[in-house]
Order: sequence, then C-alpha cells, then structure tokens
Amino acid sequence: MPGLDILQTTESLHEGRWWETMTGGRVHCYLCPRHCHIGEGQSGFCFIRVNRGGKLYSLGYGAPAALQIDPIEKKPLNHFLPGTKVLSMGTAGCNMGCSFCQNWDISKSKSDQVRSISLPPRDVPLLAHQYGCPSIAFTYNEPTIWGEYVVDICRAARERGLKTVMVTNGYVTREAFHDIYDHLDAANVDLKAFTEEFYGRVTLTHLQPVLDTLQWLKNETNVWFEITNLMIPTLNDSPDETRRLADWIVEHLGPDVPLHFTAFHPDFKQQDKPRTPPETLHRARAIALQAGLRYVYEGNIHAGAGDTRCPHCGSLLIQRDWHRVLVNRLRDGACPDCGQVIPGRWETRRSAATDDARRSAPLSEKYRDLNL
Repeated sequence: MPGLDILQTTESLHEGRWWETMTGGRVHCYLCPRHCHIGEGQSGFCFIRVNRGGKLYSLGYGAPAALQIDPIEKKPLNHFLPGTKVLSMGTAGCNMGCSFCQNWDISKSKSDQVRSISLPPRDVPLLAHQYGCPSIAFTYNEPTIWGEYVVDICRAARERGLKTVMVTNGYVTREAFHDIYDHLDAANVDLKAFTEEFYGRVTLTHLQPVLDTLQWLKNETNVWFEITNLMIPTLNDSPDETRRLADWIVEHLGPDVPLHFTAFHPDFKQQDKPRTPPETLHRARAIALQAGLRYVYEGNIHAGAGDTRCPHCGSLLIQRDWHRVLVNRLRDGACPDCGQVIPGRWETRRSAATDDARRSAPLSEKYRDLNL
C-alpha cells in the first residue's frame, strides 16, 4: 500500500511491540482490544501499524505530525502541575472510529503526517526544556497506537527530570497496559459515554475495556489520572446516564478522581448536532457532586465551574479562566484555611538536577526554527 509511506519520514521503519506471527504471513497486533489480524502490506484499523514482510512496524515512530506548547489545563488536568506549560505532541491515526472526533484532521487524515518532522525520543525532552515545559503530553490523536514511541520518550524524559502525560481513550489491552503506563506520571482518560450502545454505534468499540483501564490505573499504578466526558446532545447527555457514570466512578475509583464534563461542538460526521448548552454541563456537574464526587469541572465554556474548591470548607483554592490559572492558594497540596489535603500532583518547582539537565543539553540547531 504505497499510501502508507507518507506516514514514515524517519530513515528506517521501527519494528513494533505487542504482536505475534500468524499463518499465511499475517500478524496479530494485541496492543489494543481490536486485536487486528493484519495481512502483508496492510495496516491495522489505526492505520499506523503495518505488516511489512511478516513483521509489524510502527509508522509514526520518531515522526510527530503535531507539536504545540499548551497549558496543562487544556489536557484537561486540573490537579497536576497547575499553571504550567506542557509540550504536547501527536502522530496520526486512532484505534477508535468516533463520528464526533474533534481532532479528526490528525486522527483520520493520511496526508497530515506528511508535514511531520523527524524527532527521536532523546530529543523530545530537549524541546520541552527549551520551551520551559516541566512535562510532555502524548495527545491530539490516540497515543496508545504509538506506544513504542511513548515509552522511549518517557524513559528519556525521566532521565532529565521531566513528567509525562497520556491523553487517551483508554482502549488498551492488559498485555500492553503496564508496559506503557508504568512509565507515565499522569493521564486523562476520555470516558466517552456510559452505554455499550454508544460505544458500539458511535465509536466502533466497546465500553468495558475502558472501564478496565480506569480500574487498573486506580488499583495497580501510581499514575495520577482524571476523567473527561464530552457531552453530546441526544447521544450521551441524559441525566440517568450521567448519574450511572458518576455512581460507577465513586464506587470503583473513589470520590477524589476529578471528572471533567466538556461541551461538544459540531464536527466531523456529527455536524447535525447542536453545541452543548451550558445548562447541560451545569446539570451534569450537580448530579456528579450529589453522587459524591468531590472535584467536578466544566470545560469548553466560560464558567466558575473550572475552579478548584476545598471539599471540606468550600474555600476557593485555584481560580481559573478557561485554561489560565488566575489564583493558586494551595499550600503544600492542602487548603490554607482548614488544612484539608487536596489529592493531586502539585509540585511545580524545578529541581537542581532538572536545571543542570537543561544547561548541559542544548537544543540541536535543527529544531530552532520550530514555531511552537
């Protein structure tokens, strides 16, 4: 398939992980629950994992299609290094088929990757240091499908004192989960709905694997994670579904996992749906708080529901305007008024080791023209 070549700008193909040979020259990719059986010269559903000569290769390795400096709150993460910048990067492709995808130009486009640059894992932390980012985010498209690149960047980042963030749909197998997530510091998992019918019809996947990933994160890792639910009018915004989603989080993950309800705008194949009314997010947040969740936020709208408040005394702790932090009153991760400990990863001071790493590893000249 000649069209696949545009997705690879590095000098050689990078052999993938999480696969096994099958009869007839096919390979079985078990990175995600799709379990693609891929014939010679073909790609899996995600488009960037391809069978060449009976081996599985990752076409996006070392060749990101998107690089940007974002506020960490855009991921969204409200309890992880608030007010800091994050180097955000993505490749192409996705292992879900969401008809409402709001990053479809990357996740669904073959041609977008042709504008990629060659960026080996060891250089990614150098870019982050150059732009004053204490963390790196794997985002824009689904990072699980370029898990080999993610893992190698994480290793390089840790050596230089940087944190790493996964912005993900949570669609990963048990076999690959720890291989990837044991290297990460934080994640935001998009829980797209709380019905199998929605996942099957609208995303072409299944709900249970995502719920499994959330429970593995909670019970088997030290990864800080938050959850996002994009509310699409008539598809996943009923009060009953919101109540069941919130109840499940409280029961299986606990009341301290931050939940973000975010507004949908018409995009991709869901142009016929209206924007999410603010009232829908307000109602969802009230339901989730009533269910027992302590940190519930609204996103993609201007509202005070982006602020972090103490669940014990109600004091305003972090005031936000869209993705900007206006005020941060936290003291050592606790409320300054009553002493209530607020769960999260709040440390934002750079260590001496991190500063030394930045000074000792100047950015290569070939990246100085990047406009991030």
